[in-house]
Amino acid sequence: MTSNNTPRGTADLGIWANLGVWIAFGACFGLLFGVIVGGFSDSVTFGVGLGLPLGTGLGVVAGSVFIARSKAGGES
Repeated sequence: MTSNNTPRGTADLGIWANLGVWIAFGACFGLLFGVIVGGFSDSVTFGVGLGLPLGTGLGVVAGSVFIARSKAGGES
């Protein structure tokens, strides 16, 4: 069951208005970062353990900033 009700001002942003998408992208970036860094430091577990929270946090911040700036439009 789907709903066409969207919060005001988010219709033009499409999928990018969903903070969950940004969190997921951040987590994927963090996982990739962790595997690469872990490969260089011979501890993939440490790299992934460090990369996932940092990537998720980065996704939250980037998504929040993007959504806020898009909703602000041309306001100054």
